[in-house]
Amino acid sequence: MTRKPEESLDCAAENRQGRRSGLQLNDLPIDVLGLIISRLPIGDAIRTGLISRQWKDLWRDHTMLTFSRATFPSCRMLNQQNFIRRVDSILQQHSGVGVERMEIKFLLRNARRDIDRWVKFAVASKTKELILDLSDLTRFFMLPVMVFHPYLDREGFYEFPCQLLDANNGGSHLQCLQLTSMYLKPAADFTGFLNLKRLNLIGVNITDEGVQNLLCSPNVLEFLEISFCRMLIKIHAPHFLNRLKHLQVDCCPVLEKIEMNCDLATLDFTGSSMTPLIFATTSSLTNVRLKTMPFCTGLDYIVTGFISNLPVVRMLEFHVVEYKKAISPQRLPKLIYLRHLKLETIVFGYGRKTDILDYAYLLEIAPFMEKLELHMWIDAPHKPYSEEDGDLRSLPLHHHNHLKQVQITGFFGQKDQVELALHILCSSTVLKNMVINPEIAIVPHDAYRPPKRGAHNFVDGRDAAMEFVCKADHRNVVEVV
Repeated sequence: MTRKPEESLDCAAENRQGRRSGLQLNDLPIDVLGLIISRLPIGDAIRTGLISRQWKDLWRDHTMLTFSRATFPSCRMLNQQNFIRRVDSILQQHSGVGVERMEIKFLLRNARRDIDRWVKFAVASKTKELILDLSDLTRFFMLPVMVFHPYLDREGFYEFPCQLLDANNGGSHLQCLQLTSMYLKPAADFTGFLNLKRLNLIGVNITDEGVQNLLCSPNVLEFLEISFCRMLIKIHAPHFLNRLKHLQVDCCPVLEKIEMNCDLATLDFTGSSMTPLIFATTSSLTNVRLKTMPFCTGLDYIVTGFISNLPVVRMLEFHVVEYKKAISPQRLPKLIYLRHLKLETIVFGYGRKTDILDYAYLLEIAPFMEKLELHMWIDAPHKPYSEEDGDLRSLPLHHHNHLKQVQITGFFGQKDQVELALHILCSSTVLKNMVINPEIAIVPHDAYRPPKRGAHNFVDGRDAAMEFVCKADHRNVVEVV
C-alpha cells in the first residue's frame, strides 16, 4: 500500500518529534544525570542547578573539584578574600564523599587556616588526587624569579601539614599529590603516603633531610618530580625504592648531587652537567631527557658523562648550550640499544669556536639508531656557505645500516651545517627521509629566547640545502622545507 504524500510528511514530523522527545535530559534517570554532570567542570556543574529544580542538588556529589580563576569567570575582581569565600561556600554544600580529584590553584598568602580546612576536607572525602598550587607563576617564569628574587622568603607562605596525611588520619587514600609554592617539613617519623604513587614538588622549600624523610618512609612511589626547589643541595634516598620508575628533577639551582637507590625506566633532568647522577642500577633506564647548563659540550658529555654509562637507553633527548669546540674523542662509547636521539643544541658567541660537524660522531656512538633529530639554534653571525669559502670538509665514512629518518631544523646553510648534512646523507645506507628546515624549532627554556632572524636566514638555509645537499642526493630522500 502506497502512502499519500501528506501522510508521509505527517509520519516524518511524528518521527522527528519522537526523536526530539527521546533526547530530553529530564527523562534520564537521576543517576545517569549525575554521571553526566560529574563530567563537567565544577563551576558549570553548579550552574546546571538553575535549569531545573530536579537538577539543583546533583552537583553536590561532584568528583572533580577544581578551584581557580577560571572556576569563577563572572567575578572580575577575584581577590584572595572572595576566592576563599566562594571555595568555602561550595565545599560546605558538597556531600563530602567520593571526591576523586581536588585542585586549588590561586595565589594565597597568610591563609593557613583556610587551606588547612580544605586539606582536611580532601582527606575526609578520601580524595585520591590533591593539587595545591599557591603560586601565580607559570613554570616558564618560576626559575628566574626564585633565583634572582627572595620569592620564597616572603612571610605568609603556607606550610603543608604533613601530619594530616598520616595513615592514622585517613591520608592513606591519597595516590597523587602535587604541591607548588609552599614549605614542606616532614618529620623523621613521618609515616604518610602509604599509597601515594605520584609526588610532584614544584617550587617547594624543603631541605635535604626533608626529602630523605619523605623517601625513607614506606611508600609505593612510581613517579617523583622535584623542580625549582632552591634549598636542595643533595637528593638522597638510601633505601631501595623498588617501585620508583620515573624521576624528574628540574632546575634546582644549588643542587650538587643526586644519589638514589632505585631502578628507573625514565629520567628527566635539567641542571648542571657537572651534577653527579648516581643510581644503584641503570639496567632499566631506557628513556632519558637531559637539559644541561654550559659546562661542557654536548658531544663531550655524551662521550664521558652520565649518558656514556647507560647500557639500555633506547630514547635520548638532550638539550645543551654550546660555547666551545668538543674535544676530539679518542674512544667512543657504544649505545647499542639507542634507537631515537633528539639533540637540541644552542650555539652562542661571536667568532664561534663550535663545530657542528663534530656531531657526525653520533653515527658511530649509536650504530643501531633509527631516528635522529637535530634541532639547532645558532645565535652568532655567520654567512651561508659558498664555494668561495673553500672546499667542504669530509670525515671517513662509517656506513650506518639502520638510520631511516633524519630531521634537521635551524639550518641556516652555514659551512659546518652543510658538511654534517652531507656526512649523514652519504653514511646512511638505508635512509628513507631527511627533512631539512631553516626554521628554528627549539622551544625556549627559562632565560633563553629565540634569536631574531630575518627572512634572509631562512632563504639562505633553503638555498644552501638545495644547492649542496640535494645535488648529492641520488636516492631522492632529501626534503627541504
